[in-house]
Amino acid sequence: MLIEKGMKESVRKAFIMDHDEFVRLSLNKILRKYGFEVEEIEDFSELEGRKKEIEAGMILADVGNQDLERGSLFLKKWNDRFILMTALVADELNPCLEKTGICHILKKPVEPKALRKVIRKISFPNGGKPLPSEKKGKS
Repeated sequence: MLIEKGMKESVRKAFIMDHDEFVRLSLNKILRKYGFEVEEIEDFSELEGRKKEIEAGMILADVGNQDLERGSLFLKKWNDRFILMTALVADELNPCLEKTGICHILKKPVEPKALRKVIRKISFPNGGKPLPSEKKGKS
């Protein structure tokens, strides 16, 4: 039992918030391959009281201006753990991004290589399982 608890603490959690089922399924598959335990959420309120899970993980979300503004206090606190996924970063979105301090943005459709690059920038406590390295050799 104690071993299981110790193992569970090294698990990195990824929360996915996206209205598109295909995107959620794709990200779920990629993130599980990278060693994450994945949970789909509808909105930021589902993360209330889950500080330890967020600290040991990350949040990937495709949200609009209204959701960014509603969640601005939440996002300011967790901006280092938040990855915004968007089809296009429009000028009207930029003030929201500046206000919340969001620094991780991925263009949709999300490419595994780009996602891996962003994940490597996030510092995870307890390490967790390392990401698989790229198979294609570069000289």
